[in-house]
Amino acid sequence: MRQTASYLRRHHVALFALFFAFGGTSFAATDAVLAKNSVGTRQVIDGSLQTSDLSKTARNALKGNRGPAGPAGQAGPAGQTGPSGAPGAQGATGATGPPGIQGVPGQSATTLFAALDAGGTITRSSGVTDASHGSAGVYRISFGADIRNCVYLVTAGQDDAGSLVEDYHVYTSRTATSTVNVVIFDQNNNLLDRPFFLAVVC
Repeated sequence: MRQTASYLRRHHVALFALFFAFGGTSFAATDAVLAKNSVGTRQVIDGSLQTSDLSKTARNALKGNRGPAGPAGQAGPAGQTGPSGAPGAQGATGATGPPGIQGVPGQSATTLFAALDAGGTITRSSGVTDASHGSAGVYRISFGADIRNCVYLVTAGQDDAGSLVEDYHVYTSRTATSTVNVVIFDQNNNLLDRPFFLAVVC
């Protein structure tokens, strides 16, 4: 130990010079600052530079022009129908339009009718050619027209001022092409002689 200490005292200058010789090179390499524009293509390893190593101007210069727009894609499937909205408020009533052209006058409701009293006598009529009362409650009225496509309406009635309040029934039928049969009876099917009005509507 004493010999080592004596050796260091006698040779410390030489040892320090040796230490500096080995370590000084690496110290100078790590702390040295390169001169401006001193790095060229030969000093750069291929693929080692990143965009962050470049200036903003260099990065902007790397951007090319915008290319043309690509073709439109296919239309997607139609979506589901949404719920119906609430109905809107009712609008104001519009102005009344002008009256239309008057139509052609129609035909009279009927030109074939008869009024008979209980005995079968005609009191007034139109288009009647004959009327008969063959038996109680049975009347036959003939018209001067084909009535096969017509209807026959009978109601109780009389021309005088008296009243007729009874419960009886009336039945109609047709004979041949122009005769209407009228039968009047009560609820027990008893035939009755009663005045009536007959209208034939075609």
